[in-house]
Amino acid sequence: MSEEKKEYKVKELKVGMNDITIEVEIDMVAPRQKYWEYGEMPRITTIVKDDSGDIKLTLFGEENVKKAKEGLKLRIIEGYVTEFRDQLQLNTKKDKPVEWL
Repeated sequence: MSEEKKEYKVKELKVGMNDITIEVEIDMVAPRQKYWEYGEMPRITTIVKDDSGDIKLTLFGEENVKKAKEGLKLRIIEGYVTEFRDQLQLNTKKDKPVEWL
């Protein structure tokens, strides 16, 4: 019997959390950037929200960059939370695709 994973809300997220499943809507999309750590890879920074708050999310890969538009909904599976300059950030794993809803 498979165990159902909890879906979190933005307000529940804290630094260090892992294995997060969350459904959010893109509220803002910043200009496209290139990411060079593992070779040239497109990335886009977004602010995503749900009914409890908002958080920064960076999406990697050409497919995600092309799809990222304000108002679109997506599900993050096995995400994790970090902090940069006193701001929480939601992150995705490279081997776990974003589910566009």
